[in-house]
Amino acid sequence: MVHYKRAYLLLAAALSLSTGNLWADNPTPVATSTTPAAAKPAKSATYTAMVAANDLAAAGKTDEAIAAYEKIGVLKSKNMEAWRLNNEAHAYLTAATPVPDKAVALLEKSVAANDQNYVAWNNLGSAYELTDQLDKAKDAYQKSIDAAKAANASSAKAEGNLQALQAKLDKSGDDKPDAAGNSPAAAAK
Repeated sequence: MVHYKRAYLLLAAALSLSTGNLWADNPTPVATSTTPAAAKPAKSATYTAMVAANDLAAAGKTDEAIAAYEKIGVLKSKNMEAWRLNNEAHAYLTAATPVPDKAVALLEKSVAANDQNYVAWNNLGSAYELTDQLDKAKDAYQKSIDAAKAANASSAKAEGNLQALQAKLDKSGDDKPDAAGNSPAAAAK
C-alpha cells in the first residue's frame, strides 16, 4: 500500500512539473527524492506512458502526444484522469494549429473529475478565451485562483490571465452603446 501511495505521489509530482507552458511560471524541475535509484519502486506502465506522452508534447510533436494520451485511456483515479485530460487538452492548445474546441471539452471533463485542479481551471480559461467565451473564461480563471489559494499554491498565472482578460473586456466595453443607444464616440462630441 505504501508503494502505491509513493508511486502515485511521484506521478503527481512529475505531472505537475510537466503541465506545460500555459501554467508554468518557472518550469524549473525540483528534486523529489533523495532515495538511491536502486531502492525506488518500478514505474507503472501508465506512469511510463504518461511521461512519454508529456515528452512528445514538450518536443512539439502534438499529434503524436495526443495519440499517446488517448492510448492511455481513462484512468481509474479521478485525480490522475483529470491530469491526463488536462495534459491532452494542453497539447491541443499548443499545437501548431490550436484546436481550442477539443481542448474545452477535455478540460471541462478534467475539472469535473477534480474541481480543485487549479492548473486545469487556468487552462480552461485560456481555451474559453480562444473560443470567445469570455464570461466563461473569467469564471474559470477565478476558480483557478480560488483552488490555488485553497491548495496554498501560487495563483499568479491565473491572476495575470484574469487581469489581461478584464482589460480586454473593459476595452471592448468602451465601444458599446449606452442604454440610450448612443455610441461613446458620439457622446464625446
